Amino acid sequence: MTILLLSLMACGDVSNDIFDDDADFLAALPAAERQTVGFSEDTTEAEARGVGERAELVDLSVSIAGGVNTFVFNVLGLVDHVRTLPPTERTQDSRRWGPYTDGCDVDATLLIARNLGVYDWSVSGHPPEGDDAVVLYGTHFSGTSVSAGDGSFVWDQGRYSGWCGAAETGLVTVAYDNREGVDLLVDVAGWSDGTAEPTDWRYAYSRADSAGDFQYRTREDLADDGSDALADVTVRDRWVPGAGGRSDAVVTGGGFGAAEWRWSQCWDARGVLTWETDNLGVFGESGDVTQCAFTEAAEVDRL
Repeated sequence: MTILLLSLMACGDVSNDIFDDDADFLAALPAAERQTVGFSEDTTEAEARGVGERAELVDLSVSIAGGVNTFVFNVLGLVDHVRTLPPTERTQDSRRWGPYTDGCDVDATLLIARNLGVYDWSVSGHPPEGDDAVVLYGTHFSGTSVSAGDGSFVWDQGRYSGWCGAAETGLVTVAYDNREGVDLLVDVAGWSDGTAEPTDWRYAYSRADSAGDFQYRTREDLADDGSDALADVTVRDRWVPGAGGRSDAVVTGGGFGAAEWRWSQCWDARGVLTWETDNLGVFGESGDVTQCAFTEAAEVDRL
């Protein structure tokens, strides 16, 4: 933020190509197509159970990935909106968009400043009643190009909810690396919808040309017993694009009591189950493990 403020206050000559430089500033901002989870493009809705049917862990992961993506899309909506507008102020190393009115009648402003390939940016707002406050801010480091870099951004859901009369609270931090493929860490701290105790979550996702890796923790009724005590579930999905992949889950609590249930499934490029096994004999073993894209189990290691 210090770099941002100093750059905006600085005086000096402005070069003639300042208007041609807008693309670099936009490339330094996060974009939904880069900072979202691309786990599966398959939309099959076949009922799962058994080799040759849709793999349950694929469906669970697609659902979790969709929830993460929806959230990130909503967060970045403030940023994406400015891409449709020309800057309202330009200097040699800074841009300003706004103020413009968002969906909650808040006058929002996006500021971004550049210093030696480092871009600091923030989105602040002025509600009809209340003081100016920053709800979204981040830093981007250029790579071989501006967009092929890395950085992070933070979203203050509680502050934004206060503007909009909503109940959700929490702080979301997204760290990303676009230098070799896509790598994301999404940390959610103190999240609550106003009706439950705050919880913390982390999602990890990486994707290169040769392989993908998606890791997450969730709470589900995987015992399917209707119990109010949900199980804690960690899942790691690894896949080879166009070939298929493997999901390894560890389940504790809920209907499984003190037992630790380890459940693995392999699936083809369409998400169809080709092999599965589990240590408690809930489903037993079926299919051929040698046909798996990954024959060895792997636990989460980034959560």
